[in-house]
Amino acid sequence: MSASKQRPAWSELPASARGQIEHLVGDTVTDARGCPGGYSPRFASQLSLADGRQVFVKAMDSQAWPHEADAYRTEARIAAGLPASPAVPWFLGSLDAAGLVALAFEWVHGSEPTQPWKSDELDRVVTAIGRLAPTLTPAPIELPADHPRLGGWAELTADPARLARLRHYSAWAAGQLPLLVELERGGLEAARGGSMAHFDLYPHNILLTPDRVVVVDWPHARLGAPYVDLLMLLSSAAADGIDPDPIVGRHPLTAEVNRHAIDAVLAAHASFLVAGGLAQLPPALRPIAEAKRRLGHGALAWLKQRLSRAT
Repeated sequence: MSASKQRPAWSELPASARGQIEHLVGDTVTDARGCPGGYSPRFASQLSLADGRQVFVKAMDSQAWPHEADAYRTEARIAAGLPASPAVPWFLGSLDAAGLVALAFEWVHGSEPTQPWKSDELDRVVTAIGRLAPTLTPAPIELPADHPRLGGWAELTADPARLARLRHYSAWAAGQLPLLVELERGGLEAARGGSMAHFDLYPHNILLTPDRVVVVDWPHARLGAPYVDLLMLLSSAAADGIDPDPIVGRHPLTAEVNRHAIDAVLAAHASFLVAGGLAQLPPALRPIAEAKRRLGHGALAWLKQRLSRAT
């Protein structure tokens, strides 16, 4: 799934915005290359500077996108508090003025994992997650303890339009709603914890270099159990037909976790994806809904498989 094609180019930004960004990064921009990854329709580019540096900048019009601008402000606060690590990009700073919110990071000379997943790349990423989690436990900064990116079955059952779409999307889920609602309730509790969790750990938020696995885009970070991110990542592997259970069984973050807790968190995770994927969104955000539907299929297939193995 490619990114939205509606992202503005550097030359299409207002001159005032270009000047603000150049002030943020500390030099004149000599070249700009749009970034193909992700799903946001806002500005995101690799900028080459006159002094030879390359940086990554993401920016948006805060008046046109007020909700998303708040997410950028949250991301700036979180990025500034992340511990120095090869697994996270170096944060250069942010600006929030005159209707523009922008964040600047080091340019990571890498690429997203190959999709569908290759086994060697998946192994690299799950190993890196295991090494990153201890540096985020306890959480290095103050974070909310709520989990807006988990849950949705109860909400979906009260929405006749989405419920009708669910029957076409997954007959199995539509027929198991009472069980899924019950599992979700337990999953919201099982996901609690004192670690800093990314809560959006999918391939489009990962960059691979020859010697680094870098996790980017942290606006959804919350306090949570340290294994939540691993389950989210593995749902993308399940969407590619990979059985994640062998990884779960041997991974240090999940090997000792109660099986029911994993099922419950997975159910809560699947419900967030499915409820969001079946929602009606404006055209600019429809690639996000499409991505959620695909990931939701993976999470549901994995959950169905785990539940069948338990009986």
